[in-house]
Amino acid sequence: MSLFQDVHFCFGNGNSRKGLDIDKFKKKGTVVGCNAIYRDFTPDILVALDSRIGHEVYRSGYVFDNICYLGYWTPVPIFVAKEMMKTMADKTDIVWNDSEQVVYHGADGVFTLTLGHNLGITYITGIAKKDHVYDIEPDVDGFAYATGSRSIHLSCEVGAKEIYIIGHDLYSKDNNINNVYAGTNCYAEKNADYARPDNPDETYNWILQHKNTFNKFKNIKFYKVNPEDETINVKVKEWQDCDNLEYITLTDLDNKFKI
Repeated sequence: MSLFQDVHFCFGNGNSRKGLDIDKFKKKGTVVGCNAIYRDFTPDILVALDSRIGHEVYRSGYVFDNICYLGYWTPVPIFVAKEMMKTMADKTDIVWNDSEQVVYHGADGVFTLTLGHNLGITYITGIAKKDHVYDIEPDVDGFAYATGSRSIHLSCEVGAKEIYIIGHDLYSKDNNINNVYAGTNCYAEKNADYARPDNPDETYNWILQHKNTFNKFKNIKFYKVNPEDETINVKVKEWQDCDNLEYITLTDLDNKFKI
């Protein structure tokens, strides 16, 4: 199945997607997923910007059979990494894999799922000569896109004409982190505060990142898919002038595609 289909289903890891069989959506279009979703499903495209989860994905072997876009995934010769290590923090997480090249993410952090979550650890993973990894960066039009918003922008870049945004909940029902993988490796604890989608630092503002994508790709139709829940099913005021955006519910999605 081509990855460049007109219809893309972009899944975040918000709790609203619990119970959905994501693999079934492949029959209707291209499925794009984020971060640890690979633990449970096999999207057509996996996007992971954070250095810690990127190294987990690679070491799992998932990259040898599936297309992945990993953050700042730039190989360097192993001798370069060993020289760089001499000036870095002493906390390391290394799997050399008897490789000639490695991907090196220093202790200052590359891009984190939770601010400060992996600072102070240097991640190094030896890479194979052949895999299905593409390098991707968060920087888009002056924003430091999060993995979720960057994955949707990627769908636009590869030619999608309709994009269904599912499980990108933005909000939380209890002010705790809204993520199905909370409390697992690479994620904040289940009782951690949720990340504000309207971060006062506009560079990291999820709502403005999405708005930038909607405005940039006016020829693409976007569907924000929400559960029938008033806390999550919110019409975002900053998106009111985005004529190519429509809100639908999970029931609407099911009725349309008969998944």
